[in-house]
Amino acid sequence: MRIAPRTPGSPAHAHTPAVAAVAAVALLAAVAGCSSGSGGGTESLKALRHMADATASKQVTYVDGVQVRKLRGVDAKRFTTIGDPASSVLNTYRAAPWEESLKLSQIDTAVDTSDAGHWDGTFDPAAITATLKKNGYTSGKQDGKEAWKAPDGSGPIFVITKDEIRYATEAKGFSPSDPGHGDSLADTEEYKLVANCMGEVYRADFNPLSTGKPVRLSALGQQADDAGKNTEVLCVAVKDQATADKLAAKLRAVVKDKAPRFAGTEVTVAKGDRPVVRASVPDTSSQRPGRLMVSDVQLWMAIGDM
Repeated sequence: MRIAPRTPGSPAHAHTPAVAAVAAVALLAAVAGCSSGSGGGTESLKALRHMADATASKQVTYVDGVQVRKLRGVDAKRFTTIGDPASSVLNTYRAAPWEESLKLSQIDTAVDTSDAGHWDGTFDPAAITATLKKNGYTSGKQDGKEAWKAPDGSGPIFVITKDEIRYATEAKGFSPSDPGHGDSLADTEEYKLVANCMGEVYRADFNPLSTGKPVRLSALGQQADDAGKNTEVLCVAVKDQATADKLAAKLRAVVKDKAPRFAGTEVTVAKGDRPVVRASVPDTSSQRPGRLMVSDVQLWMAIGDM
């Protein structure tokens, strides 16, 4: 499967699309697990508890806004491409209904799909809801929580508290609460495997789950140290050992054929009943993080060809 990579979001008050070139790039779609899960899992996996398992049919992006802001303090230009939440309500040409009462800097952790998402942070509910009301939004109780809808009932719907915001681009089917135990992406084995395979990342892009194909779930994570040295981690959960070995060989062949583009890349395979292929790709100081889904897409394409 070929999947168009997300266009990174823009500041909540700016609403301009980020990287036009990304739209033409194709990502892959499916794989199945890293190695066995560990404890409570990574922060990206914990964030996936907010997303219902039905979301597995969509691309999901996790962003650690706190870490991104630190990295931008080191090198704002290098971390422009992939640092913002991948939310359609933050990345539009239309003015946001909350105007200046909600800023990107208030979002600490975001997990989003193309039509829904959840943000943790520090918010001012009174200011945000007052602005929504001024712009014609009305509120009503849904599952015991106050949900804000557009005047005509179409468009986005929000639940806003001092430490979290949940939204959907359409009110139909919106759930104001986290999924029940066992019903979230964090409870889905393939997401556990891939999230823990990547390790702690400040951004992770998960492609849609495809349990009936050789590649079950894939994701690209971004890691960086305090000095801004970035490593891109590609993890792919596959159906069996033969698929894992074949994919690992393909990735190593791409690294060799495109040298020195992916210099320093290490490809490994976690064997077992649920094998996972991992490619760790260091970026040089002249390479912008996110290049594997923006410009240097050959590794992604190799997975898509499986």
